[in-house]
Amino acid sequence: MVIGKVTQEIQLQIETIDEKSLHLRTVKALGRAHATTLGHFPEGAFDQHALSRQILVALTPEKKCTGYLLYRKVRRHNIIVLVHLCIEPSWRGNGIARKLVNYLSQNTQDFYGIKLKCRRDYGLERMWSHLDFVPLAEKPGRSKDGKLLTVWWRDHDHPTLFSTVATQKLESKLCAVIDTSVFFDLQGDEARSKAESDSLLADWLQPDLELCITNEIFKVINTIDDTKQRNSKRQLADTFTQLPYNQKDFETACRSLTKVLLSTQVTINESQQRQLAIAIASDAPFFLTRNSQILAFADAINEEFNLSILSPTSLIVKLDYLHEYINYQPVRLAGTGITRQVVHKLDQVPFLSQRFLIAAKGEKLSDFQGRLGYIIANPDKFNCYIILQSKNTPKNNTPLALIAYHTDKTHELKVPIFRVRSGHLEETIARYLIFWFISLSVSKNMPFTRITEPYLNQTILSAIQDDAFFKVKDGYLNANLAVAVTATELSDYLTNLANLSPDYNFCLKIAETLKTDNLTKAVKTTIDVERILWPAKIIDADLPTIIIPIQAEWAKELFDEDLANQLLLRSKTDLALKRELVYYRSHRSNGGLKPGVVGRILWYVSYNKNYCGTGQVRACSRLDEVVVNKPKNLHQQFRRLGVYELEDLMKLTKNDPNKKLMALRFSNTELFKNPINLAEIKEILGKRVTVQSPLRIDQEQFTMIYREGTQNK
Repeated sequence: MVIGKVTQEIQLQIETIDEKSLHLRTVKALGRAHATTLGHFPEGAFDQHALSRQILVALTPEKKCTGYLLYRKVRRHNIIVLVHLCIEPSWRGNGIARKLVNYLSQNTQDFYGIKLKCRRDYGLERMWSHLDFVPLAEKPGRSKDGKLLTVWWRDHDHPTLFSTVATQKLESKLCAVIDTSVFFDLQGDEARSKAESDSLLADWLQPDLELCITNEIFKVINTIDDTKQRNSKRQLADTFTQLPYNQKDFETACRSLTKVLLSTQVTINESQQRQLAIAIASDAPFFLTRNSQILAFADAINEEFNLSILSPTSLIVKLDYLHEYINYQPVRLAGTGITRQVVHKLDQVPFLSQRFLIAAKGEKLSDFQGRLGYIIANPDKFNCYIILQSKNTPKNNTPLALIAYHTDKTHELKVPIFRVRSGHLEETIARYLIFWFISLSVSKNMPFTRITEPYLNQTILSAIQDDAFFKVKDGYLNANLAVAVTATELSDYLTNLANLSPDYNFCLKIAETLKTDNLTKAVKTTIDVERILWPAKIIDADLPTIIIPIQAEWAKELFDEDLANQLLLRSKTDLALKRELVYYRSHRSNGGLKPGVVGRILWYVSYNKNYCGTGQVRACSRLDEVVVNKPKNLHQQFRRLGVYELEDLMKLTKNDPNKKLMALRFSNTELFKNPINLAEIKEILGKRVTVQSPLRIDQEQFTMIYREGTQNK
């Protein structure tokens, strides 16, 4: 089937038929005649779809049937599945397929979109792309020969859990759309161009710049003949934020872009036009390309659409000033003393209001003083704290943040004041405090954290959106569920929570995601859901879980503030600020740890007579990345995240600079209320273990350990 240029204007009528329609016989005949490509479809199945009014036909003015579209509605996932699209051969090339698909799309807008599967060897990629479908994945067919099927999707622009998170991320960061020329550089072989594009991945850019792709990338990836390369590129594409856009805005942008191209006499291919149009429709500020033709008319595009077209190098030159303002540098905290102190005196109001007033956003000093005074004067309702960095004397302590929270609702911890002063610790403090609020909410058995501070600065706004807080009428709301249940049970729990308040409706999106077929085997999706609902755990998810031994000295530095507070010098340090960290070990005897593995870590702190509470599994973290490399390379890559010096890494390799180590990047560590000793671990695992090296455990064993470690007693 080939969709070609329309040769004449044909007046066609699209109709839905039922089991009594005279056209059903023609539909069946067309289906049988093209069963080689459509697949065997029983006559009774045609009848059933007609009875359900799920067959569309394209009719001439003389009521001749020129083609049909057969589909089904999948209510469970709220999607349409296109089963057959067949045009009578003599009528092909006249846009009939598009009319049928558009009609289906327009009349099923309450569904998320349209999905179909098509054998790759049929060579219909151009047709499906022309009909606005995007190839998202591929899988072996069910036939004996197992021919590859490409999964295609046409979106209906409904906000979903992940599109909402993507939109919020783009609101808090600078969005730069990379086109195919830059995307394919990122795993390319040409050293010069690759180096230019790879510079976009520099660590200092990440907190402020969000690299985005358009769905057109997936169409280009689909043209790669080699299956291994196709899958590799799809995996790479999945690591970037996909730019959300509205279809009508896209169509408008396409028309306007065509006029600009004609006026400038620049020629670019259809795929390049679509990428630009999506960027325009999404109001993206930057479009990054190495294509000389696109760069040639950058000024005209910028003037017409306010979209800056730049090469990767040009963007970095423009944004180099950001390097001076990168704030999240946990390594800078080494040796600092930070305390949280209760604010309980009204005479503190003038001092605090002067230092934390958000005048740049139009806040009046008198209003802030009144609000802060009310909170301090009602300690039975509110908890108010100031975060201080200790200097030589108390008078010289530096105020870093001012916070207040209360729990006047059964289901929520509310944060009416959340202010962090600018400085090199600003983002680090902000991100820690968000995690602290969530942890506090969890400890009080409250499933939601709501930030109602009306004058959030950009640093905090960016941080809370990264942590999956959803915008509501009076602030930002996050679901934090202290449960360890199956995907189905978690879906039901979220559905029940959504019934408590209209503000909790975002829970329904997550609940719907949890109903996806084979979700528990989709590692990326399940770990994303666990991140969004932290500390929730999906116990039937197929996530690698590994018990990792760690020395007490490193545990207290990396995540265990209970161990750290056993030392006199750390007893006054109330904040364990680092949320994302790295741990190094030998890459031998790794228990299944290897590059590409993500999942969960259970930390077993090895016995040490100098500390109470060792010889126990004490915490659970999310494993974000495994990297194996030489000590110097690992130190350069992860130095911003850890307390390790290069000499510490060299000790692990016995001063061999060429011996490789394993780096484990992990985050969002949850300390257990009830640490579990080795004897209990042996009983749960049902075997003798020493936990001297990483140990992979199964879902049931993880569930038993996690529930024992976190349950209230």
